[in-house]
Amino acid sequence: MIKTAITFLLATTLAATAEDVLFLKKGDHRSGEIVSADATTVRLRIPLGDPTVPGAAAATATIGIPRADIDKIEFQADSAIDARLSSATPNQIPQVQADWKRTEPWLDFPRSQAGAIGCKLGELMLLTNDPAKAAASIQIFSLIERNSWSDQDKARAKQGRLRAMVATGRVAEAIEQAKQLAAETENPEILIEANYIMAQAAELEFKAFLEENPRWEQDPYVIDTRHQLFDRVLELYFYPSLFHGSDDVRSARGLWGAVGVYKISKQLPLAIETARDIWVLHPATTEAKLAKNFLDSLKPEELAIDFEAKARKELEEGMTNSPDPTP
Repeated sequence: MIKTAITFLLATTLAATAEDVLFLKKGDHRSGEIVSADATTVRLRIPLGDPTVPGAAAATATIGIPRADIDKIEFQADSAIDARLSSATPNQIPQVQADWKRTEPWLDFPRSQAGAIGCKLGELMLLTNDPAKAAASIQIFSLIERNSWSDQDKARAKQGRLRAMVATGRVAEAIEQAKQLAAETENPEILIEANYIMAQAAELEFKAFLEENPRWEQDPYVIDTRHQLFDRVLELYFYPSLFHGSDDVRSARGLWGAVGVYKISKQLPLAIETARDIWVLHPATTEAKLAKNFLDSLKPEELAIDFEAKARKELEEGMTNSPDPTP
């Protein structure tokens, strides 16, 4: 009972002070504001005065605590950082970069937000389409992969690193790593990202085939190759929507990739139907806006095509014209 009361009192006190709390391996704790750290020491600013006496709490001192003595750190909440983690845009890169610089020393400490902040920074860098920033993001993602305490942050960093490799021209290397990850991982987010990178590569291969074989329908030697390439790229693009449809962002991204494949294949009805799926199923995504723009660009007679009815008709005709299997 006494132990429970002490635990409750400690938790209440820590919540009220809104300070960084260092839990030490020997069982006690120190509260204050972390001001700096290096490989061996964490420096903590602590109040000296009685917080109940007006003006007394302003007196502080800075003490050094060996990192080896620290079990974990309870970092004080920061609403500004939380807001940037959820909704920062590329024009806020300087602020997120400052957050990363402050928190990077805590990357390996349980409950630290450093990994999430670093991933956000890398992702914002990729959105700029600046090769130099993409190259810098690889270093950040790689560091998080190696040192973060959070498996979730490590997985997110792995995805980011693969995207950054593609953005910096290391496509072949990224594809090989994506293939290896797809064969080894059970993490759905990593698997989705690996499949997407392979889909992009498969689409490039498909485009190159079409350029080299513009009359592939008339060449019996390449028809099978065309169908294999076509099926493979769609299989990869459709993967998230088929198996992780609740992931709106990645499902819409894959479906929009499929729209592009249908367009270069001159299969407009399929492109239209897939764009409509994006608009209906994933309306809050960037790809939904792209799909709407694509649909708005089409002629009324093109939009009037009822692909499902057409497909049913072709299926019925095929069954009618097929030879009777009975003797």
